[in-house]
Amino acid sequence: MTDEDEIRLSYRDPLVERLRAEGSLASGDVEVLLPGSFGFCWGVDRALAMVDEARREYAGRPLWLISSIIHNPRVNADLRASGIRFLRGEGAEPDGWARLGPDDVVIVPAFSAPVEDLERLERLGVTVVDTTCPWVVKPHKRTVKYVREGFTSVIHGTLGHEETEATCSLIRHHGGHYVVVHTLEETEVLARFLEGVLDEAALRAGLPPSAFSPGFRPDEHLRRIGVINQTTMLARESRAVGDRLRRALERRDGGDGLDESFRDFDTICRATQDNQDAAEAVVAAAPDVYLVVGGFDSSNTKNLARVGDRAGIPSFHIEGPESLHADRVVHRERPGGAIVTTRDWLPAKRPLRVAFSAGASTPDTLLGAVVTRLFELAGAPAPASV
Repeated sequence: MTDEDEIRLSYRDPLVERLRAEGSLASGDVEVLLPGSFGFCWGVDRALAMVDEARREYAGRPLWLISSIIHNPRVNADLRASGIRFLRGEGAEPDGWARLGPDDVVIVPAFSAPVEDLERLERLGVTVVDTTCPWVVKPHKRTVKYVREGFTSVIHGTLGHEETEATCSLIRHHGGHYVVVHTLEETEVLARFLEGVLDEAALRAGLPPSAFSPGFRPDEHLRRIGVINQTTMLARESRAVGDRLRRALERRDGGDGLDESFRDFDTICRATQDNQDAAEAVVAAAPDVYLVVGGFDSSNTKNLARVGDRAGIPSFHIEGPESLHADRVVHRERPGGAIVTTRDWLPAKRPLRVAFSAGASTPDTLLGAVVTRLFELAGAPAPASV
């Protein structure tokens, strides 16, 4: 058995295993649907296996995480309970960085970390365990190539997300420039500037100040652009971002000049794409409700929830079984991101069909608890798990 198998089994849930095998389960007049791809991805399995290996290899030495290993509060709580300390984020020790020395072991999360953090760890002489997902390394390599070739990186991502923060840090470290767009509306602002429709003041008014690299000069730094995407973004939107910017530069430079001014590179994670495709398929079955389980800070979970929005299905991004009540659901609102309560969310109609998905950092045990809770609220006993 591999380390990845051991980690997955530590979060194994028999009910979810049955759903994974059968795709749907019914109890009375309530049916639950599950997509063909969901939950823990290979990168998450790998990161958790590396943490478990580090605990064995460096037993007796202080272990630290720079920040959340993945965007799931249950998993991070488990790591804190196991004795691993955090330098940033929830439960962080305020003097953590000051306490680091050669005897300490510091784990880089699956999202990677800013170059400044990595250089600081090197100066402190700590042992570093780097769990950065290889799919995250992919856009990093591409942005370095863009910098070397004189292109500014346009990142379709979320400001403040650890992966995008690490990418921006890397670009700055190599002397390059970037602009981050989060939505198609922000992309349109950038595209209209490229086409000469908007001036610099309108460009800066249409994007957050932190979207631009320090010292960003639009007329100079947007002559040549290369597009990448945060690996957990909605793939369809990332393609739309690249297509819109391509059209803008084609209008500005002409078809012959496009090769000199534009690069596009798909850096969406394969597991993210698979989960999104599978979610679209299960939503196409027209369930009455669509529930997506995952950390409220999880980018890929947010985008899985948006799949239901596009299909017109009542969709709720929840963190766990405590989010569900007979008369209300606590969920993350889109697109604003506030945690809100919606009443009368569970249809009284029968038969009732509820579709689920789960983010790439959501353990099966958590999803299983949510499915069981749904059956309970709907007045049907949960099916046997074997």
